[in-house]
Amino acid sequence: MNRFITLLIVFTFAAATLTTTTNAAEYTTSKSKVVSVDPLDLINGRINATFENKMSAKNSFTVNASYWSYWDWLSAMGIGGSYRWYIDPFEEGKSALNGLSLGPRVDMFYWSSNFEYDDPWVTLAIGAEVNYKWAFGDGGKWSVEPTIKFMFPVVKGKKYTYYTNYGFGVNLGYAF
Repeated sequence: MNRFITLLIVFTFAAATLTTTTNAAEYTTSKSKVVSVDPLDLINGRINATFENKMSAKNSFTVNASYWSYWDWLSAMGIGGSYRWYIDPFEEGKSALNGLSLGPRVDMFYWSSNFEYDDPWVTLAIGAEVNYKWAFGDGGKWSVEPTIKFMFPVVKGKKYTYYTNYGFGVNLGYAF
């Protein structure tokens, strides 16, 4: 699994480095909000939707909602958010909602189980995320965003949390 995560990180940054274009309009987006979903989460029985709002030329915040359903006996509903700084290491003129971003993240989940002896519990995790968003089409209307998250549970609720300390995904978004 560590090898997979390392390869994903290398691939993401290699793709970001090798992506070049002569059209400067692709580097900026006139949009200020993005709604996105992660289709990879559906494979694991999770629905995840994210709303991102541009705060300034280089910053944005996100709010996300999740629902997990594992097997027939465990489910979770969650909310979270992050603050993103869009950085432009290659000086391509990119701004918020397009390019490389990083920042802190927080997630809170309410878990429930079908077992009689299991009361519902809450988990809270804080961490960081790294993203690379490609905005394209009609002023940056659509986006593809590989995401890597590193999270640390601060409130477990129980001795087991079913919460991993890392995650990855690819959000597909619509900007407006």
